[in-house]
Amino acid sequence: MLYLNKFFGVYDYTIELTITVLFSIMIVIISGQVVFRYLFKIPMMWSAEMAQYIFIWIVYLGGAQAFLMNRHLVVDMFSRKIPDPYWKYLTLILYLMILIFLFFVFWLGLQYVGQNLYKPIFSVRWIRLGWVYASVPVGALFMVINILRVVLPSILAGKNSRIIEETRVDPTSVLRA
Repeated sequence: MLYLNKFFGVYDYTIELTITVLFSIMIVIISGQVVFRYLFKIPMMWSAEMAQYIFIWIVYLGGAQAFLMNRHLVVDMFSRKIPDPYWKYLTLILYLMILIFLFFVFWLGLQYVGQNLYKPIFSVRWIRLGWVYASVPVGALFMVINILRVVLPSILAGKNSRIIEETRVDPTSVLRA
């Protein structure tokens, strides 16, 4: 178990570092575009497209990490009215549905990457469109890994994981703070 904790520590650090580096690159590209366009009157044609593609990677990697911290938006108007014993089962069913959906996203994403692997990006010819679309299956795979990291221990231990417990938040607690 110690090796698994070390592995996931490196795994989380690598994803968070990748997000940070990509975000920094995106800021530099967008700032460079503004400087070149308005100060030097020379537009960088590739900058907006590259920033969009980098942002796509940030979204998928960030979405995967958001599962660990329970940061995804939840509309729980009706689910708050469900009693606790049923709430726990409903949450597990919802995570199972998410895993099934992510399996299809992963599978279809791989097919899409295969179809576009050698197509160049319009403005930056040396970058292939398949690299951009690879964010979909990679992000889906990381989301599956992170969901399983949270849900499997609760199933194996016979109790609820922290994310299942934290999902049920008293809405008035925000007002009291």
